[in-house]
Amino acid sequence: MTGNGVETVPLRIGVVTNELQLTGGVERCVLEDTRELVSAGHHVEVWYRDSRPGITDAGSAELANGDEPYDRLRVPRFRTEDRSFSPRTMVSDLRRFVRDGLQVRRSRLDVLWLNRPEHIVWGRIVSMVAGVPLVVHLHHAPNYRHLRPFSGGRTHFLAVSHTMARAWAAVGVPRDRITVVPNGIDTSAFPVTTVDGQARARRVLGLDEHRPTVLYYGRLSVAKGVPALLGAWRRVALGAALHERPGSGSDAPASDRSPVLVLAGLSVREDAELVQRTVDAMPEGSVVVLPPRDDVLPLLHAADLVVMPSMLPEGFGRVVVESMAAGRPVIATDNGGTAEILGDEWSWATVDPADRVALADKLVEGLDRVRHEPSIGDRARAYVHDRYGRDVHVARLLAALYRHTGH
Repeated sequence: MTGNGVETVPLRIGVVTNELQLTGGVERCVLEDTRELVSAGHHVEVWYRDSRPGITDAGSAELANGDEPYDRLRVPRFRTEDRSFSPRTMVSDLRRFVRDGLQVRRSRLDVLWLNRPEHIVWGRIVSMVAGVPLVVHLHHAPNYRHLRPFSGGRTHFLAVSHTMARAWAAVGVPRDRITVVPNGIDTSAFPVTTVDGQARARRVLGLDEHRPTVLYYGRLSVAKGVPALLGAWRRVALGAALHERPGSGSDAPASDRSPVLVLAGLSVREDAELVQRTVDAMPEGSVVVLPPRDDVLPLLHAADLVVMPSMLPEGFGRVVVESMAAGRPVIATDNGGTAEILGDEWSWATVDPADRVALADKLVEGLDRVRHEPSIGDRARAYVHDRYGRDVHVARLLAALYRHTGH
């Protein structure tokens, strides 16, 4: 068998995630990797548990029907019990984990691939009961302070960035058990649009065709930097950081050329009131809030620039690679996985999101570059394709899975 540069026997892979709905980057990565693994001839099962606390809006029909993509792949799916662990409820927790392990054992898997590292205790118990190697994918920062006791046996770790590898090593995961496997995307799913295509996308979304448009898409939360972004955008909207330059090439009135910030994503219950209050206080017409959607391509086509101002270090930065694949440059947090992606000629696009003046200036700089550098979109797409395309990612992923199953 040949697939993505790896030639060997098919694997039986148990993919473990939380929800099937595409509520975030991890869920999208799991679906895309599952699709690639099935296409390459591997047997894949998905073990999931819907655990979306604090989401106030289930979103679009696509979000609500998370099973549909897996139905099309004909992938078996199994619910796990609650995978949370606490020393106070250790006995009942371990009983649940053992029951799940006995269920997994019946599948005779070659590897259990845990995509929720916060459930590593569950993973270790299930792995031992089922007699199957465990591979833990480190998509985000550690949830525990002392992980060495749970890092032994037939356990290995895949980190989506060097930042995540260092963070998990700092809490006890042996560095020699961590392999860095950056995420990847199918760049053909994010085609670059034309000027006319951008105008059509804006009309479909109800946006002004003439105004420079900055897009944020993701969860509307403090941790993702939305209030900080709105604080910076106030400066832009009020003209404190924006300086009109002659020769913009637009025949629209100057008032129509004022930029607009588009927010598209799920509201998080604990932050919803603060975000809404901050939006309400913004200058009239400077912010448009759109409902979440599974298909982000119209949003990207409507935008001139994308912003990802996470206050906490991102494990990877999927928004960055999606946006650049679609030909949209991105302003992003200057640490974590996003800073690793935005290297070389793109290092100018990183900023400390807590510095609202700097973020406002960087947004203006980004819009200015889009206006004056016609090749910026093509350069962004080529950069992502070469470093974070699906073929590169899947080859690395399969090599790691084979290595740790003993095949």
